[in-house]
Amino acid sequence: MSPAALSETELQQRLQNTLSETRSTPLSESQLQAFAAELNALKAEVMAEIGDADVAYVKNIHQLARICEINGRLLLHFSRDPVSWSLGVLSLWVYLQLDNLEIHHYAQHQVWDHLPEAAPFHSANYYHNSPVDEEAWRYRHNILHHSYTGQVERDPDVSFGLFRLSELIDKQYFHKIQPLLLILNTLNTGQSIGLISTGLPEFFNRLIPGYKADDHASMFKGEPTAAQFMEALWKYLRKAVPNAMYNFGLYGLLAGPKRWGQVTLGMLTAILLRDIFTGLSFYTGHMVEGVKHYDQAPRNRAEWYLQQIEGTANVRAGTLVSLLMGHLNYQIEHHLFPKMPPNRLEAVAPRVQAICERHGVQYLTGSFGEQIASVFRRMQHYTR
Repeated sequence: MSPAALSETELQQRLQNTLSETRSTPLSESQLQAFAAELNALKAEVMAEIGDADVAYVKNIHQLARICEINGRLLLHFSRDPVSWSLGVLSLWVYLQLDNLEIHHYAQHQVWDHLPEAAPFHSANYYHNSPVDEEAWRYRHNILHHSYTGQVERDPDVSFGLFRLSELIDKQYFHKIQPLLLILNTLNTGQSIGLISTGLPEFFNRLIPGYKADDHASMFKGEPTAAQFMEALWKYLRKAVPNAMYNFGLYGLLAGPKRWGQVTLGMLTAILLRDIFTGLSFYTGHMVEGVKHYDQAPRNRAEWYLQQIEGTANVRAGTLVSLLMGHLNYQIEHHLFPKMPPNRLEAVAPRVQAICERHGVQYLTGSFGEQIASVFRRMQHYTR
C-alpha cells in the first residue's frame, strides 16, 4: 500500500513503530557511562569467581547428556511397545537439547577455553550432534550476531531468511506468509542453522523474484562469488553428511532390517522435538515485540551494552525449562556476558534487571507462552 493510501492515523502508527524499534533509551553520556560501570563491575566480580565449580558443572551436564543418549538409543533399539519407544525418544531429545544448547553453545563461545581442566569443552575440541559446522557457526554467531546485535545491516539474525521484523526492511510479497515460513523453519531448525551459518541461503535467495539482498545482513563482503559458494557448500557438507551417517547410517545398520524403521523414526522424532524447542528458544530471545533494531553501530562499550539489552529479551522459566533452553532464557545476560558459563546466568539476571531499572533501561521479559505469542504477533504485524 502506498503512503498516499494510508490514513493519517496509520501513518502516525507506522512512524511510532519505527521510532520505538530504532531509538535507544535516551541517556546522557554521564548516565550511560555510570550504567556501563555497574555492568563492568558485575562482570568482573562474577568472572573472577569462575573455576572448579563451573568445570564440574559442565562435566556433570555432559555426563547426564551421554547417559540420556545411551539410554535413548538402547530403548529405541530394543523397544517392543509404544511406551518404551516414546521413553527412548524423550531420552534422546533431552540428550540432543543439552548437547546443543547447554554444552555446544557455550563451548563455541569459548567459555571454557581458559580452563585447562575443561579441555574437552574448548571451542576447538567440542563436536556437537547437529548438522551445524562449528567454524562457520562461530563466525556467524560470535563475530556477526553478538558484535552487531540488532543492527539491520550487520546482524544476520535480524534479517535472516525471508523474514521481515522491522520497518527498516522493505516489504515484499513473500512477507505475507512469514508466520507460516517461521513455523516451517522451526520444524527444521537444525538444518536451517547449518545452512545459514555457511551463508548458502544468500546464493539461493537471490534467485527469488523481488528479493533485495541489500535488506539482509550478509556473511560476505561485496557480491558473493562462485568460489565463496563452493566454500560455503563444503562447510555445510563436511558436518551435515557425517552427522547424518552417525545418527541414521550407523544406528540404522546396528538395528538391522527389522528394527531399522523404529530406530530411524525415533531419531527423527527426537530431532524434530529438539528443532522445535531450540527454534522457540532462539525466537523468544530476539523476535518478541519491543526488541529494538538499529541503523548505526554503537560508539563505545556503554552503547554496545545498551544495544545488547534492548536488542534481546528474556523468558521467565523454571529450572528444568531453563536447563533445556541452555539458559538462553537469560538472553539479555548472555549477550552482555557471552563468555559467562550458563550456570551463572540465573544468579546474575536479577542484578542486571535491577541495574536496568535504576537507569531506566528497557528490560524485556515474560513467560515462555507470552513470548512465543509475542513473536507471532510481531511476525503478523510485519506482513501488513
